[in-house]
This record gives sequence, structure tokens and C-alpha cells, in this order.
Amino acid sequence: MPTYEFRCEDCRKNFSVVMSMAERDKGNVRCPVCRKKNVKQQLSTFLTKTSRKS
Repeated sequence: MPTYEFRCEDCRKNFSVVMSMAERDKGNVRCPVCRKKNVKQQLSTFLTKTSRKS
């Protein structure tokens, strides 16, 4: 499952959430510090894992 990076616009804390794309599309993300829903997704890097060795 993907890891999404968010920033709370109320308390200004950054946090990560591991969830499916379907869960993310529902928009039920809350800040773990202040529990408010005023969060914005941040741009982050991603990692892909393959079975081939490089």
C-alpha cells in the first residue's frame, strides 16, 4: 500500500499515512495531533521494488 505525506493546516504538523488509493480518495484523513480534517497532501518521493537485481 502507498504511503502518503500530509501537512495539517491548523497545527502545521507533517505526518505520513499508509492507506490504499480508495481510502485516500474518500478524504477521511485526520491529523494525528489535533484530529482535524484540514490537511493537504504533500509532494513526496516514491520507491519501486522489483524482483530483478541491478
